Amino acid sequence: MEISTSTNICAFQRGRERLPVEFSIETCARAGYRVLDINFCMAMNPDSPLRGDGWEEYVRSVGRLADRFGIRFNQSHLPYYDVDIERGTEKAAMMEKLIRRSIIGSAMLGAKWCVTHPFTVWEAQGDTDASLRRNLDYYGEHLRTAREYGVGIALENDFEYYRGQPRRRVYCASMEELTQLCDGFHDPAVGICYDFGHANLTGGFHRHNLNLLGSRLKAVHVQDNHGELDEHLLPFFGSIDWKEAMAGLADIRFPGDLTFEVQEWSRYLPRDLKYIAAEQSLVVGRKLVSWYEACLQER
Repeated sequence: MEISTSTNICAFQRGRERLPVEFSIETCARAGYRVLDINFCMAMNPDSPLRGDGWEEYVRSVGRLADRFGIRFNQSHLPYYDVDIERGTEKAAMMEKLIRRSIIGSAMLGAKWCVTHPFTVWEAQGDTDASLRRNLDYYGEHLRTAREYGVGIALENDFEYYRGQPRRRVYCASMEELTQLCDGFHDPAVGICYDFGHANLTGGFHRHNLNLLGSRLKAVHVQDNHGELDEHLLPFFGSIDWKEAMAGLADIRFPGDLTFEVQEWSRYLPRDLKYIAAEQSLVVGRKLVSWYEACLQER
C-alpha cells in the first residue's frame, strides 16, 4: 500500500481562487510523495487550461512535470455537476465535454481509476429505482469512453447534507445502493471509491461498510470530519476511528493506495507554508499504513 494524496491538497486558499496543480505536484514531491491522485475538478474553474483547444498538450505538460519529480498517478477525480437539475443546459454541455476530456486525460497520465459521483433524480421524490436507472444510462456513455482508453470508473459514496434546507434523500449515501449501482453495470471497469468522510456523515460503520464493498473497492478518499459537515480534514483531526477503518481495509485485503483528500485542512496556510500540509500528511499516512499492515499480520 502506497501513500497518495489528491493534487488539491495544496490548491485551496481563502476565497475561491486556487493554486495551480503544478504547485501541488512539486510541493508534494519535495515532501516525499511518489504517488498522486490527479484532481481534474480543476476543470470546473472558468480559466482552467482544460477548457481550451490546447488541453491535451496541457495534460502532457503535467505528465512531464510528474515524470521529472518521479511521480506516478494512481487515480483521478472527474469534474461533476448536478446531472438531473442541469440537463439540457449550456452548463451541462460544457461539463460533459470536460468529463470526457478528464477521462482521456486520466489515461494519458497513467491513472487506473476515475472517481466520480452518482447523482440523484430529484423529481422521483425518493424513488431510488429511478436514480438507479438514470445512473446506469448516464454512466454507460462515459464507461464506453473509459473502456476505449483503458481506465475504470469508480463510483463514490455520497452523503445527505442539509445546509439549512429541507432534508432530501440523496442517492448512494447508502452502501447498499452504491453496490447495487456498481453491480448493475456487470463490468469489471466499474468499481467503487470509498470516501471515509462521507461515510462518517451517514453514521460511520466503516468496517461494516468496507466488508460490504469487498472486491468492488478500487480507490479510497481518506479524510476526517466531526460527523456533521464534510470538512475534509487530515485523519485524527475529526471523529473517525482510524484503527477500525484500517482494520476494515485489511479485512478485504484492499490492494490499492491510501489516498488523502484533505484540501480544506490546509486551506488557510499561506502559500509558502503549504509544504507543511504535504509533510504532515505523509507522517499521518505512515501511521495508518502501519495499522493496516499490523491488521494483515494478525489474520
